[in-house]
Order: sequence, then C-alpha cells, then structure tokens
Amino acid sequence: MNIISGSSNPKLAQDLVKTLQAKDPHTQLIDCEIDKFNNDEKRIYVRDEEKVRGQKVCIIQSFSKPVDENIIETLLIIDALERLGAKEVSIIIPWMGYSLQDKVFREGEAIAAKVIADLISNSFVSRVFLLDLHNPSIPGFFSIPTYHLSASKLFIDYLQKNNYLEDSVVVSPDFGGLKRARAFAKALNLPLLNIDKSRDIKTGVVTAHSLHGGEVKGKNAIIFDDVIVSGSTVAKSASLLKKEGAKKVIFMATHGIFCNDGLNVIDQSEIDQVITSDSIAQKENGQKLEHISLASLFTNSLTDWI
Repeated sequence: MNIISGSSNPKLAQDLVKTLQAKDPHTQLIDCEIDKFNNDEKRIYVRDEEKVRGQKVCIIQSFSKPVDENIIETLLIIDALERLGAKEVSIIIPWMGYSLQDKVFREGEAIAAKVIADLISNSFVSRVFLLDLHNPSIPGFFSIPTYHLSASKLFIDYLQKNNYLEDSVVVSPDFGGLKRARAFAKALNLPLLNIDKSRDIKTGVVTAHSLHGGEVKGKNAIIFDDVIVSGSTVAKSASLLKKEGAKKVIFMATHGIFCNDGLNVIDQSEIDQVITSDSIAQKENGQKLEHISLASLFTNSLTDWI
C-alpha cells in the first residue's frame, strides 16, 4: 500500500510511511503536486503513475483549516487516483472538519457531518478511518466501511512512561465527556471526577461551576477530552481545579484546533501542560503544548489492508 498526502498534514504522512515500511518495505510516498490556478481553484497533479496504477493507495488528510479547501482538495485527489487506475483507495481523516455539526439544534440547520460523509461515500473510496469523534455515531453517516479509532492507548502509554499516575485522578471537563473519561479512568485504574460546566450558546463563554465525585487537593488532575477548540474549557477547568487544591493539572485531548488565539489563552491560563495528538498540524507551538504521534496507531489499523 502506498501513501498520498494532502496539504493539511504532510509530516504525519511521512511518519506513517516510515512506520508502514517496517511491515511492508514496498510502501512509498506518492508525489502529488498541489497548487492553485490564478482564479483560486485548486489544482491536483499526481506525478507517480507507477505507484498508483493497479496499487492500493491510502490518502491521509485532516479536514482542518482551511477546512473547505482541504475537503475539495481531498475529493480532487480521489478523482485523480481513480483516473490513474488505482486498485483501491482508503482514506485516513485524522480530524474530520464539520464533525461537531452532527445534529440539528434549531429548525433549518444542516447536518454538516452527514454532508461530508456523503461526499466521501459517493467517491472512489473503499474505506474510511476516523479518529476520536465527538459523537461516536457519526461513522453511521457513511455508506462505506468506516472505522472509528481511538488514541486513548497512546495517551495512557504517555502517562505511564512519564510517571504521571501516582496521586492522580481523571477529570471529565463536562457531563458530555463523562462516558469517554470514565473509560479512560477505568483503563488507568484511577478515580473519576466531573466538572459541572456550561456554555452560553450565543457568546460561547464557558463557565466551570463546580467539581463532583471527589477531591483533587494535593493530587494531579488529568483532564481527558476529544478536542480543544478555543482553549476556554482548558483555562476555566484549570482555574477551578487549582482553586480546589490540585497540585498539577494536565489536559489531554486528541485534537487541538486552538482557534481564536487558543494557544495564547492556554499559555496565560493556570494549566500546567496540554498534550494533543498530531491529528492537526500546528503552525506554532504554545509554551505548554506537547504532541503525541499517531503514526503507529494508523499503521496498526492499515495492517489488515496492506
């Protein structure tokens, strides 16, 4: 199986090729020229015909900022691979843009996640790999085989390797993430606490009201969530936990979007450390931010299809 990268996260694609080569030395990165015409339309040119024709190919592309451009770019890559005679095309979408628009909150709204799923399902793609979606029912929107992966084991390995588990508790940042955090706490054999949080629908302002389920005084508080959007939940959660006497506060989330100056919000907050995966490439790193590579997770998931 050969790998082709969109422009959203080329380093992750390169890392994936390296880890895949340990299992299949024939794995190669396909050269793809991506640029724009003068009228701002995307132009895709797949150079390595011999790496595509009659071959299994996997695209890796996050639907991150610029979201719409990356989605169109992906569809054009799929079309180019089909026209070059690829035997089979799989796609890894580390971060699925529009996945937070997964239901109708007010009459007249579109279910954007379903629209994106339909676009991919109706293209020349055989299977889809998604990662730590906010709503685990989203794979049901796709009409082709879809695999919902989790990076939780990578975060668990990180905590164990760095000796973060002594005198620690797991904290869910809100009620919605309680199921996810409970599974994480069970895997670590740690107590689970929950923050009572609310968000103003109009302004987006987050308020962390109180802590339930136990005490954090003198302990390390490990917050586990799927995505950091603006950093406000990180900041408000850290403030509450430090006020309750937490010794150290670590926020772990699979996806780091960090919109609206989110990295600066985190740097100025009381959080001690933020750990995300490399599902979304970062143009800059905050002082408290660290990344975990997804290459091994995706390699293991692709093994059956090589």
